[in-house]
Amino acid sequence: MGIVCKHYSLTGEILYNMRNTIGWGNTTILQAEKAVKNFIFHMAAFDGDRIIGIGRLVGDGALIWYIEDLIVIPEYEKRGIGTLIMEQLLGYIEKNSVPGSCTIIGLMSSKGKEPFYQKFGFRLFLNEHEGAGMELNKVITNLME
Repeated sequence: MGIVCKHYSLTGEILYNMRNTIGWGNTTILQAEKAVKNFIFHMAAFDGDRIIGIGRLVGDGALIWYIEDLIVIPEYEKRGIGTLIMEQLLGYIEKNSVPGSCTIIGLMSSKGKEPFYQKFGFRLFLNEHEGAGMELNKVITNLME
């Protein structure tokens, strides 16, 4: 049957499991369930019935798009699956952005994966004109009511 990349109803359990498969185990199932309710678009790659890769778009869908959780399980890496997912995500952005406008597509690369994204035109920020990409990892301590 071969590998197929398509829009798929991503569940919190799938997102949670995929993140854990590649060592991003700092996600709770509750976070994953909430995250899949607040996306713009997502893709999944399949080998038969098995999900072997995912990618999500978050943002406002007009000014800012953010590629998040582009994950290919380790035994399927280096087989073009990440490229298939990335092409689908970028195609969605192209079809759904405001015609004639300029939009920003952001992402945070895992260490060592920068060349993969550079193939699609993404560039590193650390230069004399732009600041560095930044993040804040914060443990949320308030109790849910």
